[in-house]
Amino acid sequence: MNVNDKLEALIEGMDKDGKGFFHHEKTIVFVEGALEGELCEVEIINIISNCAFAKLLKLLKASPERINPLCPNYDLCGGCDMQHMTYELEAKIKENKVRNTLKFVGKLSDPLVRPIIKASETYHYRNKAIIPFGYRDNKVVCGMYMKKSHEIIDFTKCLIEPSILTDILEITKKYLTVNKITIYDELKHKGLFRAVMVRVTKLNEIMLVFVVTKKIDLNPLVKEILNKANLTSVYLCINDKKTNVVLTNNNVLIYGKETIMEEILGHKFEVSPNTFLQINHAQTEKLYQKAIEYLNPQKEDNIIDAYCGMGSITLSIAPYVNSIHGIEIVPEAILNARINALNNNITNATFTCGKCEEEIINVINQKPISAMVFDPPRKGCEKSFLDTVKKAGIKRIVYISCNIATCARDILYLSDKYKVVEATPVDLFPRSLHVETVVLLERK
Repeated sequence: MNVNDKLEALIEGMDKDGKGFFHHEKTIVFVEGALEGELCEVEIINIISNCAFAKLLKLLKASPERINPLCPNYDLCGGCDMQHMTYELEAKIKENKVRNTLKFVGKLSDPLVRPIIKASETYHYRNKAIIPFGYRDNKVVCGMYMKKSHEIIDFTKCLIEPSILTDILEITKKYLTVNKITIYDELKHKGLFRAVMVRVTKLNEIMLVFVVTKKIDLNPLVKEILNKANLTSVYLCINDKKTNVVLTNNNVLIYGKETIMEEILGHKFEVSPNTFLQINHAQTEKLYQKAIEYLNPQKEDNIIDAYCGMGSITLSIAPYVNSIHGIEIVPEAILNARINALNNNITNATFTCGKCEEEIINVINQKPISAMVFDPPRKGCEKSFLDTVKKAGIKRIVYISCNIATCARDILYLSDKYKVVEATPVDLFPRSLHVETVVLLERK
């Protein structure tokens, strides 16, 4: 088998990332876009050691699970990965991804993985969108990046982003063109306008952020958008750095309120431009409810919430326990968490800014801790943190993860002290490869 070879292949199965695969000459070949049971004509595009990658040239026999993508840009865009299959198949792939990763990375012989908690809405579910702007053929364009590229696909409508985004992007693109406002070129590091961020809450409050390289009067643009969208808050985010990181902490309020309000499980939360918030509101509530179920909180319990952010999980648990202590290294997040506790009249939740591995010991020295919940970044937990968890001897842990691979790695590291009871995938990201997982661990 060589690169550029064309083969007729029967797809034997699907991998954890939704690629179809088959075997040829003792080599496993992965085909993006192919589904199990399909007969395909493919072309080999890369060979690495004992595996190869092929592109789908022609479908000779389609799977009954195949559907036509609703998005006209689906084949080019890097925003979605699974619009070509039924949602039932997508959910099955994600559930298997969690089970197999816990088995092969976490070294669990027979992990108990509950059925995935599926989303009731698979389109327009995101509450946050960041859309880059650029030039093509001397015209202003905006949209998602192409797969494995920084080239922008020009569109204003996205099927997974908030519906109001379409009007905002159309008005903004027209305004920038008419007023000849320069668009940022990341290669030349020149230009003024970089991107738009939109946040929408369950309470229908909208925050709009214009990312620019220096201050500019965009009030006329805001007035035009107000004719279509009931904006609550508008910021300029000043970013003059040569970086792919879009947002900075240099935010200037130009219209409305400083924050917008979100509601999660009956609690209100103030949301700023840089606040971390799960992007799927309905599924976030299901995620938190599953975490609370796994914690099985009692009125006498004292609990630690590590990597607590603005306190959304902390305050959701607080009504069920004696006390809960949130720990987070980002000062702004801790400030937001304390404000959110006050706004919700919650007095049994306290927050500390610092390294989780250091602050856990301080909390344990003050009171007995029944359980711990943590929701780390995609990179997972530092070993120093996990070592502290081992020494702390807390009986029950609920690990919430947006990256099952790093979660499984961390579980393996904890396995001399903790056993996995069960895990539940929660689909926060329909039509994409990502899946959130809640794992219950108990002290051996």
